[in-house]
Amino acid sequence: MSHPPLPVPTAYSRPLGGLESFFTVLSESLLPPSREHWIISTAFKLRFPESIGDPVPYLARAWQALLTQHQALGATLVPPSATDLETRTRIKGGSYDRDSWINESFTTCNDKDATALFSRLCPTATATCHWLPASCEVVLRSSHWRMDGIGMIKLGHIFLYNLSVALEFPTDTAYDAHLSQLPCFPIGPNLEALAQTQTKILSTTVKDDILEAGADALVGEFLCGVPSIGLPTKTGSGEALPSNSSRASIRLNADITAKLVDGCRARNLKVTSAAHAAIVRVTALFPQHPLSKSYAAFLPVDLRRTIDKLVGPEDNHNSRVTGLYFTGIPACVEGVLDSNGAPRKGFDTVARELNTVYARDLVRFWGPLDNSGRTVSLLDLAEPYVRRTTALLSAPVPEGFPPAQTPDLSSLGKLGAYIQESYGIGNEKDGPMVEVVDCWLGTEMLTRNVQFHVWSWKGELSLAACFNKSFYEESFVVDVLEKVKRELLSGCGVEAF
Repeated sequence: MSHPPLPVPTAYSRPLGGLESFFTVLSESLLPPSREHWIISTAFKLRFPESIGDPVPYLARAWQALLTQHQALGATLVPPSATDLETRTRIKGGSYDRDSWINESFTTCNDKDATALFSRLCPTATATCHWLPASCEVVLRSSHWRMDGIGMIKLGHIFLYNLSVALEFPTDTAYDAHLSQLPCFPIGPNLEALAQTQTKILSTTVKDDILEAGADALVGEFLCGVPSIGLPTKTGSGEALPSNSSRASIRLNADITAKLVDGCRARNLKVTSAAHAAIVRVTALFPQHPLSKSYAAFLPVDLRRTIDKLVGPEDNHNSRVTGLYFTGIPACVEGVLDSNGAPRKGFDTVARELNTVYARDLVRFWGPLDNSGRTVSLLDLAEPYVRRTTALLSAPVPEGFPPAQTPDLSSLGKLGAYIQESYGIGNEKDGPMVEVVDCWLGTEMLTRNVQFHVWSWKGELSLAACFNKSFYEESFVVDVLEKVKRELLSGCGVEAF
């Protein structure tokens, strides 16, 4: 059956912002070309009402509606002109043929579960949706330049709501009428554009000087811990090329999670700070390069609340779902190891140092040491800071330094703030409900870093790790997760065994 194009505005195009370019530049610098660093996936394990025999038509409708609402899912990158060195890679979107979109981006897969799918998929030009009937899971997947982790979780909520609406419409005609009423969002402005919308008292010259100095100071904080301690890779993997990514995870039950939260609260610690400290402490137990005595990483922080305060709330032109609304702030825990390579700092010390970083005020983030009282926000620093970090992380490892194998952590917080436990119109008596049994998020990794994620769902804390199979065995990563769990619980005074 042929359908007219989805009701989206006319074609649009804009240059990549600095952070978006960072993700594309980093991926292009890594081999092999059949893979893409930091592709982001989120999976939802669903339970449908017994009355729904085949959920595929409803899932396809929900995915179709999602493109209607968020054009960036079908947007692609247009490389710069080979004859004009001044041009930049652009994001390009426009109207889409409904049948082509569904046929190319929505698939039913035979994998046993979403983790197996995660390990085998290759990059695609647009975002994709995958249904796994064997495990009753649906996976949304996109390049990271298109959206960040919180954006992907928010996108999942919209998809699940669309799914519940699709279950209410018995015919394509009724659902088409629904589609015509949906708002349409292009990809949002980049961080630099948002920063430029702010009104500042400082003159342009003084402001630029402060921003350049602030960006230098942030990079300097990171460099204080370089070369960082890291997790050991597989023997003989020194010259190996990246292969498939994989993931592993552990979960604390609700009772232990509640005790952990109480333990953190009693110590005035964020749960994320405690989890990160446990990762640092476990990493420090492994043999390290003689030059590696400290821990240095960039901590992802969500800028949406900061943008709300400084620029304004979401509106009909910017839903802050697609687009990048985060950045990484430097964390350096100096002297994790002593001169002999033995752990020197305990859990409490490491956790409190990281807690200070996580607690930084993102609106009054940095100020020059000139007693002027002037401060700038992290949003202000986005352009010069990303420019410096892109150059830093794209540069070759200095001679004599070990390769970067630092474990990173990204916290998604309470997923219940974005995802409902069930979706439906009315209640179970009035209409079909779709239950969200479980959910997770992961990123494809082409580097020697292990990317940890932490979140809570239905009162249970999950700690997950994404890694590349060329550099880490799954059994090793699972063992590290177990050690991190024990260190976290012990450090927070929780007796779980």
